[in-house]
This record gives sequence, structure tokens and C-alpha cells, in this order.
Amino acid sequence: MSPADTLLVLAGLWLIAVITPGPNMVLFMAVGLSSPPASMFAVAAAIVLGTCLWGLAGLLGLFWLFELFPAAAVAVKLAGGLYLAWMGLGLIRRNVSPPAETARASAPMLTPRRAFLTGIATALGNPKSLVFVSSLFAVTHLAEQPIGIGLAGVGVMVAMSAAYYVLLGLALKTLPFARRPGRLSRALGIGTGAVMIAYGGKMVWER
Repeated sequence: MSPADTLLVLAGLWLIAVITPGPNMVLFMAVGLSSPPASMFAVAAAIVLGTCLWGLAGLLGLFWLFELFPAAAVAVKLAGGLYLAWMGLGLIRRNVSPPAETARASAPMLTPRRAFLTGIATALGNPKSLVFVSSLFAVTHLAEQPIGIGLAGVGVMVAMSAAYYVLLGLALKTLPFARRPGRLSRALGIGTGAVMIAYGGKMVWER
């Protein structure tokens, strides 16, 4: 398989991975529904950075670290899952506030700085990302290519993730309920919080 074919196959598989709902997308939607655009795009930047780090780790063959130290992988999963569930609980509590507290509850859930740190914690809190990336590189034979092609593959992943979350964020902010608080916005916030708790529980439960 030529380098161009390898990158093309990688792009196709990564597109499927990017648009498949997971903890990163759930967090992004939650922040998009409850925080200003700066915080939403700070989360996107963190997710893209996490993609880059997992991609480089997979390219350098660091999967063996979790095989040698499985307890480390379990600890990372527990921390990431619990944190995601905690964020989901906070989102639910914020959106079930009584009407008298609506004005106070309309304050941004996350500042851009906190949103970025939360995004990094979520993106790096699931060691299965490294397993997936390593498998993806094995299937596409990217790891067998020269290092320059491997880095280009990671670049493709980063660029596609960045484009997807920018477009998703712009689309999300055009929705009326995302621009002003209301019953539908609060209902979606509660639903998103519940999904975050479910994903976090799934990460904690699975070994």
C-alpha cells in the first residue's frame, strides 16, 4: 500500500471514529449548551490536543506501557470516568434549579481555562483511545511507514478532529435554545448530563 493510500484509508476510518458519539462529544455538547463560545472551543482545542497526544503515543508504540502496567490503565480509566460522571451530575443539578435561581444558573458553567482542563482530563482519561489508535495504525500499516508518513497520519487525525468540532460548534450555536436559556435548553442539558454519567459509569465499570 502506497503512503497516499495509507493516509486515505486512515482518513476514512478516522472520520467514522470522530463522528461516533463518545465521552469527548458528550462533553463538547454539554459545554456548548451551557457555556459561552470561548469555553466550547477551549474544550474542542483540548480534545484535538488529546487526539494528537494519543496519536503520537500510538505511533511511537507506547501501548506496551499499559500492557506492562495494567494498574496504571485502570487508574486512568477510573479517574477519567469518575470525573466525567461528576461533570454530568453538575450539569444536571444546574439545569434542575428552581425558577427563582434561573438568573444565577444562567452563568457560564465553565470558564475557558476550566473548560480546557476538563477537556484534557476527558480526552486523556480513557486508555482505550490508545488501544484504538494503535489498532488503527496496525490495520492501515501506518506504523510500518517512514516516520514522516506516520506524523502526516497523526496530522490528518488532528486536522479532521479540529474541523469536525469547529463545524459542530458553529452549528450548535445557531440553535435558538443554545443562544438563550429555556425549558428545551434545560431539558437537553439534563439529558446530556445523564449521558455523561452513563459514559463515566461505563468507563469505571469496564476493565
